[in-house]
Amino acid sequence: MGIGSMKGKMNGGSYLSIAQLTDIHLFGDIEGSLVGIQTEASFQEVLREIKRVVPQIDLLLLTGDLTQDGSVTSYSRLRRSLDRFGIHAYCLAGNHDDLPRMQAYLPSKYAHLDRSLDVGKWRILMLSSVVVGAVHGCLAASELAWLEETLKSQPDRPTLIAFHHPAVPLGSKWIDGICLENQDEFWEICDRYPQVEVVLNGHAHQDFDQIYETPHNSVRCLVTPSTCIQFEPHNQKFQIDNQPPGFRHLRLYPDGSIQTEVYRLKVGSFHPDLAAIGY
Repeated sequence: MGIGSMKGKMNGGSYLSIAQLTDIHLFGDIEGSLVGIQTEASFQEVLREIKRVVPQIDLLLLTGDLTQDGSVTSYSRLRRSLDRFGIHAYCLAGNHDDLPRMQAYLPSKYAHLDRSLDVGKWRILMLSSVVVGAVHGCLAASELAWLEETLKSQPDRPTLIAFHHPAVPLGSKWIDGICLENQDEFWEICDRYPQVEVVLNGHAHQDFDQIYETPHNSVRCLVTPSTCIQFEPHNQKFQIDNQPPGFRHLRLYPDGSIQTEVYRLKVGSFHPDLAAIGY
């Protein structure tokens, strides 16, 4: 589905309803786990929770680290899961993903790798912040040029920009060191285009919600919990959090306003094994 192909095709509501899932970390082995949490099982439970708590969903945004090992098997299994779920899902890569394999084995009837999408009044732009072989992110000059040209083309359409690495400091020294490296360049572009309303990221395995002020714009910056393990916010060193897996629901209104909340699974339903990493 290319740009404009979903124009006006919302589920009958007054807003565009999006569920963001991020940092799924699937393995080729269906029983593969991170810190004691089987990532396939937690992902499937999050999908069931979306159906349970959000009756109207127009699309899914999957914002990177779809797999942990970049395996063909993990992308193929993700593709089958998204097809069964039956809601169009727009996917982008994170630092753990293998983009050539993702491009070869993920796209399907419901799994898409489109870079831009117009739905109702909104435009959604999906960038790659991946630096091959690195954990931190950077938006290449070609990505920034494409972003500016695309924003210039429709200045009156409220816009959401999604990519993997957070675009602002989160207040944790260790995670801020592996976020988006060229944040200033990105925000210089956003400052020139007041239609940019929200920037949506993953990577940090935590909930974050802040208004970022540029000289000529105010942008909602959102980071979303992982569907598996979580990182403890505001800790200067790496620390696993006991918070359960989750997802973000966004409601985007035609006037450019946004409402959002994070939903999490039942406490204790997927509990990390902190002893496994020496805590």
